[in-house]
Amino acid sequence: MNLDLMKEISTYFLSSLNFLTLLRYARKLFVVCYSPVKMHLSLWDNLRIKGRRLAYYVKYRAGTDAAGKLVGIILDIYANMGCSNNDVLILLFAAGIWDNVYRSQNWKINVTACRTNCPASTFVRAPGSTEAVFFMENVMEHLAKTLQKPSLEIKRLNYYKNGDKMMSGAVAKDFTLENITDQLLTSSEYTARVKSIADFNQANRWRKRGLDVVPIRFPCYWLGGNFNCLIAIFHGDGTIAVTHGGVEMGQGINTKVAQVVAFELGVDMKYIIIQPTQAITNANARGTNGSVGSELVCLAAIDCCRQLKNRIDVVRQKSPKKSWEGIIAECFTTGVDLSARSWVNPFTPDPVVYTTYGAMCTEVELDVLTGESQITRLDILYDCGESMSPFVDIGQVEGAIVMGLGYFTTENQIYDAKTGENLSYGTWKYKPPMAKDIPIDFRIALLQNAPNPTGVLRSKFVAEPPLCMTSSVVFALRDAIAANLAESKKDTWFPIVTPMTVERNQQYCQLDISQLRYKD
Repeated sequence: MNLDLMKEISTYFLSSLNFLTLLRYARKLFVVCYSPVKMHLSLWDNLRIKGRRLAYYVKYRAGTDAAGKLVGIILDIYANMGCSNNDVLILLFAAGIWDNVYRSQNWKINVTACRTNCPASTFVRAPGSTEAVFFMENVMEHLAKTLQKPSLEIKRLNYYKNGDKMMSGAVAKDFTLENITDQLLTSSEYTARVKSIADFNQANRWRKRGLDVVPIRFPCYWLGGNFNCLIAIFHGDGTIAVTHGGVEMGQGINTKVAQVVAFELGVDMKYIIIQPTQAITNANARGTNGSVGSELVCLAAIDCCRQLKNRIDVVRQKSPKKSWEGIIAECFTTGVDLSARSWVNPFTPDPVVYTTYGAMCTEVELDVLTGESQITRLDILYDCGESMSPFVDIGQVEGAIVMGLGYFTTENQIYDAKTGENLSYGTWKYKPPMAKDIPIDFRIALLQNAPNPTGVLRSKFVAEPPLCMTSSVVFALRDAIAANLAESKKDTWFPIVTPMTVERNQQYCQLDISQLRYKD
């Protein structure tokens, strides 16, 4: 069978998981024909057959007491699985996050997986959780509008508190979101900007600004996170070769592993080389997904380093002034094993190892006449514990935000109404975010002095959670549109469809010819 080995991350964020189905077809052809099988798929065909995130249709009912505290929420969620339910597990992944950060006395959530004639939907960064946070935030915004109170006031009133029983049945603990929200509101100058935006909207008829804050709670699960690491030190020059079970896809896993190894062994990073992942050296590692790959691979690397240190320290204590190269050469001469392997397959008493929190404040400016918008400022405060690599983690937050902004504002998928064919498989109709879609003022901060006692080196994961907050751009746009509708006394709640494209923004503004005239 002439099938070249694929890298695990071929087109990871373009639904590479579904590509396994094509490999199965190739294997079947081989069995039937017993001859070499080659597969060549053009970029256009690849984009046409690939699925995307699940599309959802949601109905909801929610009630509060007189003070605005949640009494009950009913969500009826219909998920478009496409032509196959290969990745129905996405719906299970979202189950622990439907409530986001809010306490309600009663919950009822009905989820229906729907089969359609569209390409099969699949896993994409923060699958299910991104939408779960959006649904819940939409409910809270609607309640605030109905109660005629600021949305952030209603949200904070309903935050979980330590000791509260969450929707999943787990008990809230180490809940730091109040502190994070306070810090974000201070650093983002929230109160002053609310007034400034109100003044701007009063002074401008055809340009409106909006502001919104979205908080998140994101639990970390290690169960099934089997990863491994192999470290070999070469006696000639002290080079440290590391191969691990994760896959570098731009998230900085190799950088973190190299930094951890350097820290644990007490050497300069110049000695460390990260080798490509290979099945022969890293057998049975799980897929690099779920945001936990970096920290679990680092956990395996730490174990390897401690094995090696126990052996090397016997020689180092005899010759403490020797260089690293000299110590390793002596270890080799005396027969010390300079290789170590570790296998990590964590089982924890509590399925949730820890929980991370964050909050995002987004300000937008909308052109009412055209529907074009610009993010004028975006502030985020994210709890990363004690970051193992702050530059890498801030880069991950930046990437997650930009990816989420594209998902919620520009990346509209169009399907043929009769055949289900993807009609937006090229950038002529499908618009990923570009350089000028990035916020003009982009401020990212990691929560300081927040060590995580249950994390690897007191850290928390970062890859997926920040993306879940980017729905704040949707509600900021809604806020700007509401400011426009108030001009024509149409400021009532209206349902929205994402992404909030230029066309949709303009239509939501409900302009008519009577408004397009000079003032008397």
